[in-house]
Amino acid sequence: MEKREILEILKRVYDPDYVDQSIVDMGLVSEEDITIKDQEIQIAYGLTAPMCPFSAAIGLMIQYAIEKKLGLPVTVRLKEEHRQAGVMEEVLKDPQKCQELISKLHEFGIMERCVRL
Repeated sequence: MEKREILEILKRVYDPDYVDQSIVDMGLVSEEDITIKDQEIQIAYGLTAPMCPFSAAIGLMIQYAIEKKLGLPVTVRLKEEHRQAGVMEEVLKDPQKCQELISKLHEFGIMERCVRL
């Protein structure tokens, strides 16, 4: 597995506010933001706005897409320089909160509209 393979998957993930460009095309994730250790993938991502309402959702969509396509564990985090990084770390590390948000993303059709695998 290579970073380019992961980027190809992420080219099919879209910010809910900008569904005509992928998160890769928008520069939210680049090759430098991906770390592969053994069989675990770590991805740091950025946002389009300082107070993006989909900040956690984008991270979960990244995780969902990679796990669905590759079947490998993925850890996502908001890039450290972002003002919401601490809050998002708490959300993304809480399995119950993540599952609730993933359920809502499916319920409202956001996951299907923004993750086009």
